[in-house]
Order: sequence, then structure tokens, then C-alpha cells
Amino acid sequence: MSPVALDQTNSAVKPLPAATKTMPTVSREVLTRPNLALWVTKDHKIYQKEEPYPSCGPDDCVVHVKATGICGSEIHFWKSGRIGDCCVTHDIILGHESSGQILEVGSNVQNFQIGDRVSIEPGVSCWECDMCIRGRYNLCPKVKFSGTPPSDGTMRRFVAHPARFLHKIPDTMSFATAALIEPLSVAYNAVRRAKPYLGQPILICGAGPIGLATALCARAAGASPIVITDLEQNRLDQVRAMGFDRTLKIDLSWDRLTTASKMREVMGTDCLPQIAFEATGAGSSINSACYALEDGGTLLQIGCGKPDIEIPLMSMGFREVNIVTSFRYQQSWPVVIRLVAEGVLGDVDALITHTFPVERTIDAFETCADRSNLAIKVQIVDE
Repeated sequence: MSPVALDQTNSAVKPLPAATKTMPTVSREVLTRPNLALWVTKDHKIYQKEEPYPSCGPDDCVVHVKATGICGSEIHFWKSGRIGDCCVTHDIILGHESSGQILEVGSNVQNFQIGDRVSIEPGVSCWECDMCIRGRYNLCPKVKFSGTPPSDGTMRRFVAHPARFLHKIPDTMSFATAALIEPLSVAYNAVRRAKPYLGQPILICGAGPIGLATALCARAAGASPIVITDLEQNRLDQVRAMGFDRTLKIDLSWDRLTTASKMREVMGTDCLPQIAFEATGAGSSINSACYALEDGGTLLQIGCGKPDIEIPLMSMGFREVNIVTSFRYQQSWPVVIRLVAEGVLGDVDALITHTFPVERTIDAFETCADRSNLAIKVQIVDE
């Protein structure tokens, strides 16, 4: 286990919520715990350090973070220091897949009270620019996205977050499930943009958390058959355990045409993929998906890769293959919470393979980064 560095200067006193606001379901013992946070540096190191208890602005709520998932993007920020053009230039707190319980409520907040259980939407947009006014706030140029440079994230015990981007969850929903609303929202937004119809054959490249979440959303939308590919057999075994019986283990020695041909073979003899959801961001996967699609099909790009990936644009043009991209999400939390609560997406908790206490966040990251651990979704919890 890696050492945990504590800043003892911040551990002495934490302000309690105002006495006029009762705490019917929140133990005051929680407030005595150190506010441990997970940081990443520009020289590819991670460390834990205690942070001061957050101050609650008039439009914010302070949340006791109960569960946080580790996203592949955070492994990229740690190991590579960047995703595309987004670079780690200074130490920041990671984390954006979180849920928790409200400890404090800002003076302007009317729709929450202490003790409410919430899922945290991490992208805080300005609500003033043209994109926000049009409802496409995921494209806000001023967005402050938790755990993405330069903004600090939610991978800490206590965090202040704008109430506008908090969403109540049912009492029947666990905090672990509520922390999955973020990756499920990524999938939901992609499926909504691709608009698969009942019985439409689709291909999903990548059986990580986003690929699996996309499979769940696409199946709920009626897509069939669904072929899912990956490099790792353990992930494809998980795919089959979740009820998807058409899988393909990719061999990197195959060229793109061979891979595309094998994708089509798994699909069956009576149909070809009409939509390909590409969830890896790898150039070889993107190219193979393009060739696997039937003429006039759609490549829906979800995965984030290198900024200079080459794609077979002329071949796609001759076949009228459409390219559609999907970036994060907008207006998704209420819908996805409802879909999960009603069981429409199936057993979403099957995505979670490893759980660690907040004091072992570094161990959780090391587990997630080591492929031999066969991790899909690793979560950090604080009971």
C-alpha cells in the first residue's frame, strides 16, 4: 500500500453546518474525518493529501462523497499527462464519477436539504454563452469540468459543488450505482446521437466501462444484433455474462480489412453493422470499424485517442459512411437515473469489479492501471 501524506495543519477544525439546518440522516462523526484528496502531478505522479473542509457558496452544496469511479481518462492524465490537447500543467485533484450525501446547503439553494442523496454532474457550464443558451451546454467553452485541467475534481471526501449540477437519487439506489450515472450518461448521449432503431445491427468496439455502458443503452433502445469487440478475453467474458453473445477478441496482428471481415462474420450472414460505436480511441480500431460498416452506415466516435489519428476518409466518402462524434452529455442525469432505477438498462452494477476505501485511493489507481488485475470499473467508497 502506498503511503498517504496528510497535511496536519488542516485537520484541527472543520466548520459545522449551521445549527438551524438539522441533519436528520447525517452523522456528525463524518465531519471529524480528514478531507483526503487524490492529486496528479505534471510529472506523472499521484499522491493523497488532506484538504481543508470546503466552504459552501450561496449557490452550492457541500457533499460527502460516498462513491467515485476511476475513469480511463484519469489513468491517461496520470500516465501520459494529457488527453489530446488537454494537458496537466500543475497539480490537480482528479475525479468526476461521484455520488454522495449533502452536508451543507447554500443560502440561495431551495430544492435540496441536508441529508439528500445525490449524483454529481461534473461539468459546470456558464449558462451565458450561445452553446449553453441553445441547450448544448456540454460544448460550453467556459465549462469547468471536475478533475480535468485546470479544474479540481471530486476524488475527495468532501466537495462543494453548484446545486444546479446535483441530482437527487431514489432511496433504493446505492451510492455505488449513483456513481455510475456519469459513464452511463456518456453512453446515453452517444446512443441518443446515433438514434439506433428497433432491430438495427450495431458494432461496439471496446468492452471497457464506456463500451459496456453503450451496449446496455443500445440494447435498451432496441438495437439487435450487437457485436462487441475487445483485446482482452476477460472483458468479453464479462460481456457474455451481461447477456451479449456476439463477441470478437481482436488480434493486433490482423490488418484493418481482416479485422473488419471478422467483425462482419460475427454479426452473421443476414446483416452488416449499420452503426459502429467506437469506444477505444485507438486508430486501428477506428479504421477497422469504418471498413466493417455497411455502405451508408454511421461511425459514432466516443473514445478519446491521440490528436493525430488517421482515418480512411476517401474510402468512407466513396461509401457515404457518416462520422458522428459524441462529447460527454447534456440533459442526461434525470433520464439515466430513471432508466437505472426502473431497471431498463439491466444490471449496471455488473460493471463494478473492484472497490476500495478512500484511504486506499492510490491502491485503487494502481489496480485500475494494471491490466493483469482484470478491472473494468474500480470505485472508491467512503462508508
